[in-house]
Amino acid sequence: MTAKILLVDDDPTILQLLKLFLENEGYQVLAAQSGPAGLEIASAHLPDLAIVDIMMPIMDGFETCQRLREIGMKAILAMSHRHDERSVVKALDSGADDYLRKPFEVPVLAARIRTLLRRDNLDLPEPAGVYNDGHLLIDLDRRHVRVRGKSVQLTPTEFRLLSTLLRNLGRVVSHEELLREVWGMEDNASLVSLKVYVHYLRQKIEDHPRRPQYLLAEWGVGYRFREPTPVLRGVN
Repeated sequence: MTAKILLVDDDPTILQLLKLFLENEGYQVLAAQSGPAGLEIASAHLPDLAIVDIMMPIMDGFETCQRLREIGMKAILAMSHRHDERSVVKALDSGADDYLRKPFEVPVLAARIRTLLRRDNLDLPEPAGVYNDGHLLIDLDRRHVRVRGKSVQLTPTEFRLLSTLLRNLGRVVSHEELLREVWGMEDNASLVSLKVYVHYLRQKIEDHPRRPQYLLAEWGVGYRFREPTPVLRGVN
């Protein structure tokens, strides 16, 4: 069963970005913009982990962590732009299991979540077969691609290329690896072929193919499918 995560933050922009990131990671996500709302959701849905912002009006994160712990929350990750030792200690004393300072790097957040879930022997999500950022939808299992809600038809080679890049989300995949994964042992496959098919894909999924947002070239090395989450860096 997929782990269920509760987000509690009074900033709707941060809340939406975190929700998108966690859903892309394969988690089930619940969201609340205040401590009281978070407690209500926690009581009704019994999430496996809560991520709580410390600086909130009405009920701050310290009290929210304490109340969540009282109702039986399994794991709590506090986060804040406060970097002073006193705030960290107070959050931990209030019931948080860990404290993440803003701004934070996305891989650090992901690692903290995995650590807390592993500690409680909770199921971690399988690698997601679906990418959806609200603009581009890719369902690898169903071989389905939509841009702005409209279906996009890909050739088998285009789909293999897109699938290989997406399964390595955020990582640069070398020219050689792409040629091997997409074309196998075909003698006619070359770097020229790869560039042509990247061009075809960009024409189909990018709003501005000459200024791609998804399929990025790392000159002389390979290509990568851009992660949707770097915007979280610098969150405060």
